[in-house]
Amino acid sequence: MSRPSAPIQIPIVEKSKHWLVINKPSGVSVHNDPPDVRTLLKKQLTPGTYQDIHPVHRLDKETSGLLLVGLDAETAANLSGQFQEHKVEKTYYALLRGELPVSTDWQEWNTPISDKAEGRKNPQGLLKDRVEARTLYKVLEANKYFSLVEVRLITGRQHQIRKHTALIRHAIVGDTRYGDPKYNERMANIYQTKRMFLHAARMTVMINGYKHSFEAPLPPEFKEAMKG
Repeated sequence: MSRPSAPIQIPIVEKSKHWLVINKPSGVSVHNDPPDVRTLLKKQLTPGTYQDIHPVHRLDKETSGLLLVGLDAETAANLSGQFQEHKVEKTYYALLRGELPVSTDWQEWNTPISDKAEGRKNPQGLLKDRVEARTLYKVLEANKYFSLVEVRLITGRQHQIRKHTALIRHAIVGDTRYGDPKYNERMANIYQTKRMFLHAARMTVMINGYKHSFEAPLPPEFKEAMKG
């Protein structure tokens, strides 16, 4: 008889009375697909230490890394406004298929895309739906199989990093929506993980008039893949 799997524990990066920052595991949904972040945190946090669980921005289920959560409605509303107005600095790491030239300077992807969830046949979306989208990136390391890139979002379109990398034909490894299914299956077998290799690594946000910076280290599977 197989043993029941251990309950998922959400790593907490920093916590206050009114908010907390978690390092969300890949494969855990923020809102909709149980067990989601809200459900898991309600089980994990001590009763009476929060009013409710309010994730204040989006992070795809397949993406790991930093997620800011309000512990009461007022705090959540204040923080959510900063994300909607693109006042929060967010840095991601992505492992892309194939080799890109290593760069020490920031470069930019700026192909207009829709602000909807699309698919690999047309990542850019319908012409009538396309809006400005700007993504800054540096290629930190590369070999003939992969490129490790650091990414900063200037705009915040849905699946923006995923779409921009797919449009340059270097989709994020493990991206089942915009990448090649056969390639992803092959990589999953080699590296023993079906995760998408996108990680929200750093975040800087103003909270109660003070600048707070948070960091979630690069997951070990990224480093393992870059070894070749």
